[in-house]
Amino acid sequence: MPTARRLIGVVAMALVLTMSVSAGSSTVRFRIAAHTGLHLTDIVWTGRQFLYVTNTTNRVYAGGANGTTLTRFAAMPRQVEETRCIVSAGGHGFTPGDLYCHSPTNRIYRISGDGRRLTLLAVLPNSARSDGALTVDTVGRFGYSLIAATGRSGVGTAAGGTVFAVGPTGRVRRVGRYGGPGGADEAVIAPPGFGSAAGEVLLTVDAGHKGSLVAMSPQGRARTLVTFPDGPNPIAVLMPELSPPAGAAQPGLYVTDTRSHNVFFAPAAELAPYAGLVVVGSELRGLLWVVRPRGHGFVAIALTTTLRGARYNLEAATYVAG
Repeated sequence: MPTARRLIGVVAMALVLTMSVSAGSSTVRFRIAAHTGLHLTDIVWTGRQFLYVTNTTNRVYAGGANGTTLTRFAAMPRQVEETRCIVSAGGHGFTPGDLYCHSPTNRIYRISGDGRRLTLLAVLPNSARSDGALTVDTVGRFGYSLIAATGRSGVGTAAGGTVFAVGPTGRVRRVGRYGGPGGADEAVIAPPGFGSAAGEVLLTVDAGHKGSLVAMSPQGRARTLVTFPDGPNPIAVLMPELSPPAGAAQPGLYVTDTRSHNVFFAPAAELAPYAGLVVVGSELRGLLWVVRPRGHGFVAIALTTTLRGARYNLEAATYVAG
């Protein structure tokens, strides 16, 4: 039976969703938080420092709470293209502070919180290369497992992929398959109050110059929530309780750009009207949308931002709570 605390949380989230102002009503201002000099694939906030994952070299660098003064943190075997990582908050058999990473060859690595120990946790039963989509079930509908999705993004003819749940001992369970075109770049768990998709895994399925946000239930049922006019990649949930506390880091949205090596940053105050919603960015054109429930469905509302350059390669996003 749900606890009173959980019921209060669900009611509060419903109120947040109801009271949020319309997306796109003001400009979300980004600035450069760090120029890393790295071909960035992913960014992770551990509660103490930022970790940056590099494309192909598969190295991980620590950036401190201010995102700069980089030091080498860990290294995985070199693999062409994108590896993405998630930090464990602990519980349900997972050690707090450990880093879990999904490589292009569908190997799931575990890196200790101090970066000194690298172990192979699991190998997904899929021979095709993937783009590293990985998240952790913070709501519980998938048993608090790691959730990894296979699939090759950026190609309009690609045939989707498969979602797996991975336990703390490396046990792999197939959840279900999603269709193309395109494949999953990123994954998050939809927050409580996110309409009919609450607690489901959300995938940014990139087909190049178009794409979609796909939700999958714990029973493996996949459905498209919204479509986009440019291939989606970065995705983040704008819910403070889903990320480690800010510590010395400035609260807000951090987005990596492989092309410029920059980390772009929008302060939490710029995104406060969209609390409880999901933000999705496009890889090549730097477009951003807020996705929210509406009636029995969902809608993607374009944000006006200061990301107005001609070309981007946005790869990942993380939201740091205040």
